[in-house]
Amino acid sequence: MIELDNLDVKILAYLQGNSRESFQEIAKCCLTSVPTVKSRVDRMLELGIIRKFTIDIDNSKLGITEAILLVNSKPGAVSRISEELRGLEEVKELYVTSDSDTAIVSRVAGDMQRILAIQERINLTDVNNIRILSVKNAFRKDSNIPLASSSITLTCSYCDKKVAGEAVRKKFDDKDYFFCCTTCQGEFEKKYTKLLAKV
Repeated sequence: MIELDNLDVKILAYLQGNSRESFQEIAKCCLTSVPTVKSRVDRMLELGIIRKFTIDIDNSKLGITEAILLVNSKPGAVSRISEELRGLEEVKELYVTSDSDTAIVSRVAGDMQRILAIQERINLTDVNNIRILSVKNAFRKDSNIPLASSSITLTCSYCDKKVAGEAVRKKFDDKDYFFCCTTCQGEFEKKYTKLLAKV
């Protein structure tokens, strides 16, 4: 597991919210320099934490049909079918599940006739069942992952100790800070309030 510090997490949080965010704006919000942000982003790209910068397009506004493709296959065929589906332009996301009833779940988008024709474009040997469910309404949830999770090592913004377990997350002036406990968060808030009063 790759360890990230608070600054890495803050940079990732800004980029998850908007990958077009400038390094200058991120540096300003994180109270650091532009070269520091650039070197951190370059490092996370090199380590494979950041795979690419992308955009989120609302397909419904362009008249593009979205559907969910469910493939139930024999375990030995999962890898082959997954590879075939990954090669299709219509397949936008692909997940192999641990559920024995549904081995492969895909989000597909495009012309409905081409989506329905996917069944004819892949080898159906060892496929038990294939279903295509048209998406009626897409209620998009925030695609950001919670970065203050136990899989990331954070340091407390007040006492600088490593956070063990769940971090306490608090925003001050639209900036995220992470704490090891509510006591540290309370002490930080007192100091922060005093500093603001002096400005």
